[in-house]
Amino acid sequence: MRRLMSVMSLLCVAALPLAAQAGATIDPGMTRDQVVAKLGEPLSAKAYQGFTYLLYKNGCEKTCGMNDLVVLDSGKVVDAVFRSPARHYSGTSSSPKMIPAAVAAKGGTSASVKVPPAPPKKSGA
Repeated sequence: MRRLMSVMSLLCVAALPLAAQAGATIDPGMTRDQVVAKLGEPLSAKAYQGFTYLLYKNGCEKTCGMNDLVVLDSGKVVDAVFRSPARHYSGTSSSPKMIPAAVAAKGGTSASVKVPPAPPKKSGA
């Protein structure tokens, strides 16, 4: 019995990071600390030109081609791209919807995937 309790305690401790990620919703304007409280520590964090990029494992890196991503500007969430079904971004993500595997395997496109046109170039005046 004592051994069983030790094993169960160990499993509970190991599951804590996953519990922090279950059903997590990230909102625009959240701070890094708030994101970490919901998703746990990121796999890696990179800073570039005033932005901070937080990368998280999502379990589909090989099939979807990327980690989950949270983008901060001046310490506040401005964007997120999630492929994990357990994570959600309440704002408008800059990423188009993921193409379903069946559609990608056929080499087709999904009608629900729309990529906005590039903004027109400004002419120098």
